[in-house]
Amino acid sequence: MTQDVLFLLVVVIAGLYGLRWTLRLSPLSNELPLKTLVATALSALVVGSALFSYQLSDSLRLLTLIFAPLYVFALLVLTTLARSRRYGLASFLTRILYWTQEGREALQRLLAQVALRQGDVDQALEFIPQRDPLMLAQAYALKQQWPELLALELPSRGDNAFLGGAAQVEALIALGRFEDAEVKIATLRRRWQDEGQGPIGYRSIVLSEARLAAERGDIATVRDLLQEPLIGVAPHLLFGIVARAAEQAEQPEQAQELYSRAYEASPVGFREVYAGALRRYGRALPEVSRRQVAASGTLSLLAAILVSYLGQLFLDRLLGPIPFIGIDPSTAAGAFLLNIPGVPESNMLWRYLSYAFLHGNLVHIGFNSWVLFDIGRIFESRRGWGNLLAAFTFGTAMGAYLTTVAQAGDQLALVGASGGVLGVAGALLAEAWRGSAPGDRQLTRSLVQWMVLIVLFSTFVPNVSLWGHVGGVVGGLLWGFLRQGLPGDRRIDLVAGVVSIALLTYAVARALAVVLRYML
Repeated sequence: MTQDVLFLLVVVIAGLYGLRWTLRLSPLSNELPLKTLVATALSALVVGSALFSYQLSDSLRLLTLIFAPLYVFALLVLTTLARSRRYGLASFLTRILYWTQEGREALQRLLAQVALRQGDVDQALEFIPQRDPLMLAQAYALKQQWPELLALELPSRGDNAFLGGAAQVEALIALGRFEDAEVKIATLRRRWQDEGQGPIGYRSIVLSEARLAAERGDIATVRDLLQEPLIGVAPHLLFGIVARAAEQAEQPEQAQELYSRAYEASPVGFREVYAGALRRYGRALPEVSRRQVAASGTLSLLAAILVSYLGQLFLDRLLGPIPFIGIDPSTAAGAFLLNIPGVPESNMLWRYLSYAFLHGNLVHIGFNSWVLFDIGRIFESRRGWGNLLAAFTFGTAMGAYLTTVAQAGDQLALVGASGGVLGVAGALLAEAWRGSAPGDRQLTRSLVQWMVLIVLFSTFVPNVSLWGHVGGVVGGLLWGFLRQGLPGDRRIDLVAGVVSIALLTYAVARALAVVLRYML
C-alpha cells in the first residue's frame, strides 16, 4: 500500500466520522454534508483501486488527493480555530471552502456553538444564522437577558429543543419564579419521556433540576443529580451549580473553593462570572495553570521528533541504501530490529527507544504528531511534563518489548513514535479511569473507543505494527497506575522527566554513533 493510498485510508476513516457530525448540523442535501460525503467516497474509491486492482485515471487520483482532505478535515480545522478564538480566520475559510448560503449557515451554526461554549457571546451572535431562536436563547442566558429570552418563540419538538427549555428554566429561576420553573421542568420531563428520551433532553432536564435545587440551597439533591457524569457538559458549569448550592446553604468556605475550581476550569469568556462570585467573598482570583497553555513538554517532544525526521531524510538521501543489507541508513542506525543480520549493534537495548524518532513517511509522522499534540497537551495539563515524558518512554520501550515477544521469529524493522504516543494515551486512560472529575467518565469512553479503532487499523492494514501499538498502551497504563501509587510530590515528576530525557537522549546519541560508522 503506497503512501498516498494509506493517507487516503485515514481520510476515509475521518470522513465517516465527519459525515455523522455534519448530518447533525444539516440534511444530506446541504452543501456541508454533501461535500464531506463526496470527498469520503472518492477517497474510498482510490483506496479500493489498490485493494481490488481496478483502474482509475491519474487526474482523478490527483484531484482526490488535493480536495478530499480539505473537505474531510475542514470541520476539525475550523473547530480548532474557533476554540483558539481565531474566529476571523475560521469565518474566512468558511467562505473560501463553501459557496452556498445553506452550507455557510450550517458551518456558522457550528462556529456559534463553539463560541457559546467558550463564553464568547458577542461573537456567537455574529455567527448565529437567521437569528436561530435556540441559539439566541443560549446566548441570552449567558448575557443574563432574561426578559428577552422568555419572549422568544422556541421550538417544542426534537432533542435540541430541550436546550431552549433549559434556558427558559434558568431565566425563571434567575427572576425568582420558582413555581413556574418547576412547572416548566415537569413539562420538559413529560415531553422527554414521550419523544424517545434523547441525550440532550436528559442533560437539559438534570441541569435544570440541579439549578433549581441549588437556588434553594439543597446541596444533597444537587450532588445526587450530578453524581453521574453528564456527557457534553463542561466541568466548570457543574462546579458553578454546586458552588451556588453551597452559597445559598450559607457554607461560604465550600462555596469559595468550588467557585475557584470553576474559575480555573472555565474558558476565558466565562471567568468573569466566577470572578464576580469570588469578589463577593473578598477572595483573590486563583492563578490559572500556565502549563495548560504552554504544554512545553509536548511541544519540545514534538519538535525533537520533527527535527529527527528531517535529519533522517537528509541522511537517507545523502548515503542511499546500505549495500548488502538493503535498508536505509537511518533504519540501520536507530530502528528496532529483529533478525536482520549485518547491522552494527542491532540487538542493543537503546534501540528500544531510538526507533521512536524515525518514521516511514510523511503520513506516518503527520498522524503521530497530530495525536501527540492533541493527547499530550491534555495529559500534560493534568500531570506535567515529567510524567508526559515518562509515559512516552514507557510506551516506546514496551511497544518494542511486546513486538519481540509476539514476533520473535519474524524479520522486521520497527520505526515510529506511535508506541510512545499510545503510552501517553494509556497513562491518560489510567488517570481518567480512576479520576473523579466530571469529565473523566466521558474521557475514558473516548480513549477506549479510539484505542479499539487503532487496534482494528493495526490488524487489517499491512505494515502497521499491532504489537507496537498494544505495547505502547500497556506501557502507558503501567506508568499511569505506578505514578498514582507514588506520593504526590512534584519532585518525583521532575526526576521522572529528567531520567526520561537522559534515556531518550542516550538512545538517540547511540544511533548517531552508528551513523558515523557509515559516514566514515
